[in-house]
Amino acid sequence: MNQQCLCGSWAVEKTSWTEYNPRRRFLTCANGRCNFFKWTEPEIDTRSKNIINGLVRRFKLKDDHHFAELIKAKEEYQEFYKEQMNAAKKEARNWKYFAMLLLLYVCRCCFASVGGDDNPA
Repeated sequence: MNQQCLCGSWAVEKTSWTEYNPRRRFLTCANGRCNFFKWTEPEIDTRSKNIINGLVRRFKLKDDHHFAELIKAKEEYQEFYKEQMNAAKKEARNWKYFAMLLLLYVCRCCFASVGGDDNPA
């Protein structure tokens, strides 16, 4: 609907999801500069409101349950990856020790041959 609001801006159509006006469309200022407001649909009957609100609550509960499952899965994955990270750190530490011992051995061999034999047998 092309309608201008009080401040001269265009009005936009939105949908109300309040308990008293579920799924009811209205026009409001696109910029939010003025308090323009106009319903574009008539009010719905009480039974329809109750049905819509019940469905909205069910979806919210489903979303809450799904969100709780995601959090639980995230915690389980964090624990799994924490264990994997600790194992990787331990393996890296072992490789560092091995590399250090190898370096010490190579240095010992090099310096042993450079020093030569001062005491002939």
